[in-house]
Amino acid sequence: MATAVRSIAICAFQTLFTRGGSELHVAALERELRARGLLVEVVQIPFTWAKADLLRQVLVWRLIEIRADLVIATNFPSYFVKHDNKVIWLFHQHRPVYDLYGTAFSEFGAEPGDAEIRDIIRTADTRAISEARRLFTTSRNVARRLETYNGIVGEALYHPPPLFRSLRCEGYGDFILMPTRLEAHKRPELLIDALRLCRSDVKGVLVGSGSLEADLRRRVEKYALEDRIEVAGFVDDGRLLDLYARCRAVLYPPYDEDYGYVTLEALLARKPVVTTSDSGGVLEFVTDGTTGLVSDPSPEGVAGAIDRLAESVELCQRLGEAGRERVSDISWDNVIRRLLGETA
Repeated sequence: MATAVRSIAICAFQTLFTRGGSELHVAALERELRARGLLVEVVQIPFTWAKADLLRQVLVWRLIEIRADLVIATNFPSYFVKHDNKVIWLFHQHRPVYDLYGTAFSEFGAEPGDAEIRDIIRTADTRAISEARRLFTTSRNVARRLETYNGIVGEALYHPPPLFRSLRCEGYGDFILMPTRLEAHKRPELLIDALRLCRSDVKGVLVGSGSLEADLRRRVEKYALEDRIEVAGFVDDGRLLDLYARCRAVLYPPYDEDYGYVTLEALLARKPVVTTSDSGGVLEFVTDGTTGLVSDPSPEGVAGAIDRLAESVELCQRLGEAGRERVSDISWDNVIRRLLGETA
């Protein structure tokens, strides 16, 4: 790839002993840049979610010096880095002080001083993000939040999920797959609660790890669903690809998702996605009756959608094929070109 830029620093926070979507995103970006002959370094600083640490972590990023032709900053607080050629590909801001403020998903909003911290971060974000030479977001949903809270317009830049080269379809089996982090905002309990209400005898496989894993296992036992729902925990890529290939459909109902690799992985495997009307970025790819089914975020609504797919393989095939077409043009070539400021 012909470009004046030779050395690139990717800036991102690091949550110790955690590997989720952000970490996979950074690793993929590093890999794709290196594959195009560029010199790449990932700059990570440990991050904690504690209230008392937030402003100090902003300051740390502001004080460091990075010598590279280009800096690509990603999530809060990495975009506070100062550089003459800073590009931001915004994964997300610190949502607990933005759209999640005062909700069950945030520790902010109930204590004295919370509003002051929120206002400080919002003002600082606006300044740091405005410094970018080019500004992209991972989805239109992230761009919408940025414009709503900071008055800044960003361009959605979609990228392929980590497993995009290996996903396949081997039919439409007798189970619904839900691969996700087992945390409250991902709402993994909806698979269990919906299957309790389904008329069909479709099964479920819940894949992932997180703080709710033990609670979810107890929930399955409480409702005597051991024969219908497998809480598989963490699985390797080989098994995950196999599950995608054989499932009837994929359930992915997070609350106001930023982007959501699960959505794209399901559609690339030609599987319809069942999601909910408040799932944010998922709805940029899942259209009700076209690439999947969209219900209200209730066990009854999700159960109804699952039953529709359980009753018709033909419907699953039609939605799955349309879903594959919907995401077929998302490529790393386009991402790298846009990040480096190159024309097509």
